[in-house]
Amino acid sequence: MESHPRCRLAALTVVVGTFSGADPESLEFAMRLVVEESAWPTAEVRIRTEPVALKCRACGRTYETETLNLACPDCGGFDVEVTGGRDLRLESLEVVQDDEATDSS
Repeated sequence: MESHPRCRLAALTVVVGTFSGADPESLEFAMRLVVEESAWPTAEVRIRTEPVALKCRACGRTYETETLNLACPDCGGFDVEVTGGRDLRLESLEVVQDDEATDSS
């Protein structure tokens, strides 16, 4: 961003999986503090939660859940593989050109 002085960070989006171990509210609070102290204090912080994605090894059904009940909705089995919802990742950065910014070089 330093090599593009007319651009600024407008927003960032972070995805928090249900099984990531991160608390979305705490993460949002911390990210807002970091952004406020950055070169782009007005950037918007967006947190998106992602449910747990599962695959039943017994019947092959794939499904999502936002609860701790991991039982397969088809066969009731608990032999499941977690296929999603464990990540904590930066999904996107929204950068805009600021026409009012001046080049300091």
